[in-house]
Amino acid sequence: MVRVARSLFVLAALWAGALPAGLVAQEPSVRAYLEPAGEVGVGRPFVLAVEVTGTQEVARDPVLPDVSAFAQYLGSNTQSSVSMVNGRTTVSLTLQYRYQALQEGSWEIPAFEVQAGGRTFATDPLPVTVSASPSAAATDPTTGLDEDALFITAEPSGTRVREGEPLIVEYRIWTRVDVTSFGVTRVPEPEGFWVEDLTPGGQPDVEQRERDGVQYATALIRRVALVPTGPGERTIEPVGIEAQVRVRRGRDPFDNLFGRSSIFGTSIVPTAVLSNPLTVEVSPLPEARPEPFSGVVGDLRIEASLDRDSVDTNEAVTLTVRASGSGSFRTLPVPELGLPSDFEVFPPEVSEQTGAGAGGLTGTKTFEWVLIPRAPGEREVPPVELAYFDAGAGEYRVASSGALPLTVSGTAVDGPASLTRGGVTLLREDIRFIRLGELELRRTSRRPLVYGPGFWLFALLPMAAVAGAVALRRHRELLEGDVAYARGRRASRLARRRLSEARRLANEDDARPFYAETARALRGLVADRLNLAEAGLNIADVDAALAGSGVDDKLRAEVRACLEESDRQRFAPSGSDAGQKSGFLDRVGSVMDALDRAIR
Repeated sequence: MVRVARSLFVLAALWAGALPAGLVAQEPSVRAYLEPAGEVGVGRPFVLAVEVTGTQEVARDPVLPDVSAFAQYLGSNTQSSVSMVNGRTTVSLTLQYRYQALQEGSWEIPAFEVQAGGRTFATDPLPVTVSASPSAAATDPTTGLDEDALFITAEPSGTRVREGEPLIVEYRIWTRVDVTSFGVTRVPEPEGFWVEDLTPGGQPDVEQRERDGVQYATALIRRVALVPTGPGERTIEPVGIEAQVRVRRGRDPFDNLFGRSSIFGTSIVPTAVLSNPLTVEVSPLPEARPEPFSGVVGDLRIEASLDRDSVDTNEAVTLTVRASGSGSFRTLPVPELGLPSDFEVFPPEVSEQTGAGAGGLTGTKTFEWVLIPRAPGEREVPPVELAYFDAGAGEYRVASSGALPLTVSGTAVDGPASLTRGGVTLLREDIRFIRLGELELRRTSRRPLVYGPGFWLFALLPMAAVAGAVALRRHRELLEGDVAYARGRRASRLARRRLSEARRLANEDDARPFYAETARALRGLVADRLNLAEAGLNIADVDAALAGSGVDDKLRAEVRACLEESDRQRFAPSGSDAGQKSGFLDRVGSVMDALDRAIR
């Protein structure tokens, strides 16, 4: 039944295209509207639709007003339709721009201009109310899903923390529908926090959980540790995602023709959700803090070791100090060793690791010093101490490593030493031999410098630089004052950039953006090379302009064929695979090369 309906639609469209122009011509019109109209919930998506009737082509994408004060842009889609009523054929094109509401309040989308059918239309302003709890049913206008069918939760490890105490926030997706993929669209930077990303690598692990008596599939999509840098009340803004959801479209046989990917009565459509915001109260640390204070709020342990317990004087020994526990170790300072002056100490090598543990953020920071004792005897490396704040006990404490004994044998050596890991090597103490007697000077080359190519290259280089600067200045003046010259110079580069963008779009399921971009690249090349206005440049105008420039009939016919194929695939797609797109892209690239040579 679906196959028969689609065949009838294609035949009707072909028959409408074969009618005389006088029977299908109609005045173009443009209107803008919102889905849903009037009210949308915070974090929910809405669609700004621009419906163009009477034509299936706009001169250029409209410049949309700035709505960043209350919403963020997600993506766009295009739908075209052909209808017949009482022998009258009507064509229309709908541009859909998806947004996600972010800020509660009453807002207005200002009027904007749309160029279609050789005319410029202005839309009406659109009022929109963003509500925390909209009175209407909270559904996605694209999918028709309920608000509780797909959502994100932000789950903090606590709502009251100390200054410098890590706070773990986990973001989970909850769904009762089939989510094929998703992407994070909004990750705000929390103010007043150091951020440590602890999100596990790879694909999220999906599990079944019950929430409010309803069974959901859920997965951890983001985990961060937030370390507050000062006291006070802090707000953590929501994280947003856009998900591709498979929904049932059993009663609509035309999904494939209008850009939705349908498989066995289902469609994959986008929807957006936003997590809940969080409010955290940060308490200050007590002022009477001991020194040296490590900055760690949690738990701290310090271990120290020497790679050997006995060395000779002027030999190196490695001291390793390992600080571990719970808390933020990023800002842990280098401990003070307090060694006697007859120890030479080199700057330490530092390494660190952080992760999420049962009690929050855990970490390890390791310091390695090379020490060189200069005097013999029974020596001792003093304990390494750092103060920290125990959040559980609510008081400052001091972590200590304990003293390390070291036996230094031999005699004191005064002299330079070469540092190596595990030991030092004395440098040679002899004096380099100085040659005595008279010096004999002789010519190393009998050829004068002026006869060498290097001399002339160096002498003429300033003149070449001046000539290059004059040419560059002339080129820039032409770019600024001669529009035709400027457009011609950048024509090939801009067309290739658009063709590269089309090659990227070839991997997407929706073929229409790919064909739109190839047509744009071809039209743009002609417009820039011939200094024509690209807006409103149809196939007939392109052909006439090329004929006036002396392009041969065969190449003009190939240009027309490529543009017609692009328009056909954009507004009445018959389905195309990756191989077909690749072949068409190579064809357009060859035509553009030939066209560029012919116009030049």
